[in-house]
Amino acid sequence: MSAPPIPKLPGYSVCMPQSLSDKGFKKHQTLNYVNGYQREETLAVVKDLPERVATDAVTGATSATLSASMLAPDAASKLPQWVENDRKVLRFFGYFKESVVESNMENHRIRKVILYYYLEDDTMHVAEPRQDNSGIPQGVFIKRHRVTREDGSFFTPNDFSVGQSATVYGRTFFLVDADSFTREYLASKGKEQPSALPYPDDPVDGYRTAFGMNRGRADDASAGTLTRRMNDFKAYVEARLGKPSHLLDGDKLRQFLENNKKVLRFWCVWDERQSMYGDRRPYVLHYFLEDDTVEILEINESNSGRDPFPVFLKRGPLPKVPVKTNTTLNPKFRKDQCYGPGDFRLGTFISVLGRDFYLHDADTFTKTWYTDNLGFGDDEMTPVDIKEPILPKPKAALPPYNGYGTLEDSLQNCLSLVPKPPKRDLHKLMNKDKIILRFVVKMVDTETHKHSGTDLARRFILSYFMMDDTLLIFEPPVRNTGIAGGKFLERQRIYKPRSEEIYTYLDLYVGSVIEVFNRSFELLEADEYTLTYMENYKDIFVMADTDVMIRSIKAQVSGKEDAVRAALIAADKAGTGALGGEDLEAGLLAAGLKFTRHQAISLKRRLDKNKTGTISIEEFLGLLGI
Repeated sequence: MSAPPIPKLPGYSVCMPQSLSDKGFKKHQTLNYVNGYQREETLAVVKDLPERVATDAVTGATSATLSASMLAPDAASKLPQWVENDRKVLRFFGYFKESVVESNMENHRIRKVILYYYLEDDTMHVAEPRQDNSGIPQGVFIKRHRVTREDGSFFTPNDFSVGQSATVYGRTFFLVDADSFTREYLASKGKEQPSALPYPDDPVDGYRTAFGMNRGRADDASAGTLTRRMNDFKAYVEARLGKPSHLLDGDKLRQFLENNKKVLRFWCVWDERQSMYGDRRPYVLHYFLEDDTVEILEINESNSGRDPFPVFLKRGPLPKVPVKTNTTLNPKFRKDQCYGPGDFRLGTFISVLGRDFYLHDADTFTKTWYTDNLGFGDDEMTPVDIKEPILPKPKAALPPYNGYGTLEDSLQNCLSLVPKPPKRDLHKLMNKDKIILRFVVKMVDTETHKHSGTDLARRFILSYFMMDDTLLIFEPPVRNTGIAGGKFLERQRIYKPRSEEIYTYLDLYVGSVIEVFNRSFELLEADEYTLTYMENYKDIFVMADTDVMIRSIKAQVSGKEDAVRAALIAADKAGTGALGGEDLEAGLLAAGLKFTRHQAISLKRRLDKNKTGTISIEEFLGLLGI
């Protein structure tokens, strides 16, 4: 038996199950979670569709009637629209023209606006940026809500494009630009945006420029007749009308919150050496971005003779204008009268209360801040080298050596009031001890000193001590000469004639001549220990280096090989094909070659391997490459 029908009265329309015996009157669950977000799904069967949607399903929807939620097909795994498009806002910049009547300055006004479209719920609002002293209520022009078009449908992102206009509630807005996110988003949907367009000229701007009513400084040429007094009066009037103090002089709280603990640091110098008792001092300048104050700290240098005063200038605004010193009160300077970040540049001077400070370097944070915020390049932030050449300290002129004592002892008398013993080379004392070079020497005549035959026949032993560069001359006693032998010169350092340089081991070799107290001595020969020691250290004793002699002789022999061969053969008077040491030396001298006797002795010792006392001529010529 079927149930009686229910009357179709207003408020009595219900959806009955197919059978009254079916007791399942529950409503299907439409709220579930997708990826952790709540999502409400519609019923599986929708009986009644809105007229517009049903029409679109039959006729096909066009792009002009699609909302932001219809730009992409819905899927089970897709996030809800309000989650996927959260905080995604399309922003367009535009303007609209407003007619102005009964005004001699303008007949229309260009009012700039910003249009915001929220993708999460397809709402939009229009805001007008505020301008100082515009006389027009500005701010939010149209509150946020879903705005309908003239045909009754809602606005979608496809209704807005740069270069086109949009009519909202009878007001036509001309869109001239969009931000980067908006361009990228619409480009991903296949709708490229044209380049930005300029704003049209506003008649009131020309009027303000002509009559000096624009904002600017009094000393600016484009500021017209605007004076600082007018600006002060304007601030007074705005304060009387209730404008907050932080808006009258800039938003200091916002500046503090954005730039807290951000400090620009410069290194600078103050050079006052042109004045009496002046000096060149280094300083560090700190500019605090949070409140536009400056402090200068003095760098304490060791052994400068100054008391360490760290603070040179207490933290506060640094004025650029001259400060009057005949006032007892601290004057308050305007912001444009004080130094700002744009006034500090490397390689320039700044005036610190009448003192010129030169900025030459900055830290890494300061260079990065100027590059990111003011667009400075690497050339503008390159440090300036302020190092001055170090002048040598003037040395006191030493008196000439008087010949008494040693030169080191006399020098100590000039350097200090209480003379100190001269320092000795401990390395030589430890390593060169008991190393003595001995030579046989004789007296020779000079242009100023002539000796007798007896003196020229005398022979001496010259001993050179490597440990302290001293010389000792001893004369062996010879019978029936009438001269008592013994110590001829006490061990001491010998200075070269008319010089403060002493004789060293480099000046001693067979064949050299040294002058000792106006007497000249020629070194005739050396003992076996001396020759062996010099040959072992031929890198120090050049005269004992036979390789150097052979290269020198080869260079001299080049071009006259036959003459050298003939001279050596002529020196071999016995015809044995070998030459003794003296004959070899005589043959080389006859060939016109230059060398020292010590080099000849070292060469003979090298070539005479069998200790026969002679050198083969062919072997020697083969060594020279002849």
